[in-house]
Amino acid sequence: MQPPNRSNPLLAGLALLFLTSLAGCQATAPLALAGREFLSNGITDGGAAFALVPGTRVRIGFTGANVTVSAGCNTFGATYRIEGGRLVIDGGAMTEMGCDDPRNQQDQWLFAFLGSRPGATLAGSDLTLDNGRTIIRLVDRTIAEPDLNIVGPTWTVTSVIEGDTVSSVPVGATATLVFGNDGFVNVNAGCNRGRGSWAAQGTGITFREVALTKMACDGAGGALETAVLAVINAGPVQASIRSNVLTLQAGGRGLQLTGS
Repeated sequence: MQPPNRSNPLLAGLALLFLTSLAGCQATAPLALAGREFLSNGITDGGAAFALVPGTRVRIGFTGANVTVSAGCNTFGATYRIEGGRLVIDGGAMTEMGCDDPRNQQDQWLFAFLGSRPGATLAGSDLTLDNGRTIIRLVDRTIAEPDLNIVGPTWTVTSVIEGDTVSSVPVGATATLVFGNDGFVNVNAGCNRGRGSWAAQGTGITFREVALTKMACDGAGGALETAVLAVINAGPVQASIRSNVLTLQAGGRGLQLTGS
């Protein structure tokens, strides 16, 4: 004979308490944003699709306490916190680059949106910011723009690093590096061209036996070549790739290159 099916009030109460506590913990768990960067992949405003200036995206990067934001022109930096499920930005400063009017207006729109304390929801690689009217959907940068492999792309020097100063490449000059799986690297130093070998070494790479043509170089090409050779002839250089940007650093000198 089976005993009557009677619920135990004590057990039922404990189960309800456990589920309530679990739901509360899930609701208040902090968003894991630190160390991640997100890129927009869809925006609506008032229920309608909202188009950014062609060639631009909203980029939001988080560290432990700081956030950096850009939309194709200036970069805004501030401290942030998540409060009641909302992204709250405190203080901050913005670069003062001269941009065309559409991108300037886009900057102002984005910074005003962030100042509205939008709700923040993170689901895996997707971050959604929603202030009740405007919704910005973003995806983790490692998915939207995965890091390139050093082998294969043509890496074009876009910036020269001298100490704390990052300068654009002189107008009219071009320098490139192309790394091969065979351990060789093709070099256009800005004026002269040639070939050498390369090898990964810890967190960096080493260039060896780089042999170039011996044309006399002056002007923009000569200036760029001097900067390039100062890095690749420096022995082991620190190397890092973020998305399509390769940074080579040898002490206070360095190069930033874009892969394509």
